[in-house]
Amino acid sequence: MKILISTLLLLALPAFSQAVTEKAKDEIVALENRWLVSLDDPQALESILADDFVHVLPSGIITKRQQLDFQRMYQRIDHIKRNFEGLRVRIYGDVAIANGAVIAMDERGSTRKTYFTDVFARRNGRWQAVNAQEDPAEPPRDSAKH
Repeated sequence: MKILISTLLLLALPAFSQAVTEKAKDEIVALENRWLVSLDDPQALESILADDFVHVLPSGIITKRQQLDFQRMYQRIDHIKRNFEGLRVRIYGDVAIANGAVIAMDERGSTRKTYFTDVFARRNGRWQAVNAQEDPAEPPRDSAKH
């Protein structure tokens, strides 16, 4: 009887693990979407970013506190629409990695594309961003000039 129960548990484990991973992916996608609409809202970002969060930018590396202080000083209300392109989430236990691009379009129709990698850790039952890196996409090269 013990062997039968053990066998059944082993057979059910991959399906359970898959369900847990899919749930975690959904949670990260929801968190990424919340982050995207809260980019200029330091109060909302306070709960998304872990206390030990670091953000790697082309201009250098900043901490959570530096990012939030900067946003509080230069809070702006813009009319930029942002959306994800190719958002991909991978789960490794209590760590998640999200990659993709953000397409930002201003009210004049100008667009800017930024590639990103965000790293999340699940702590005390909730996901928080611990690391982010952004790199602007290079504008398309004019092949006639090369």
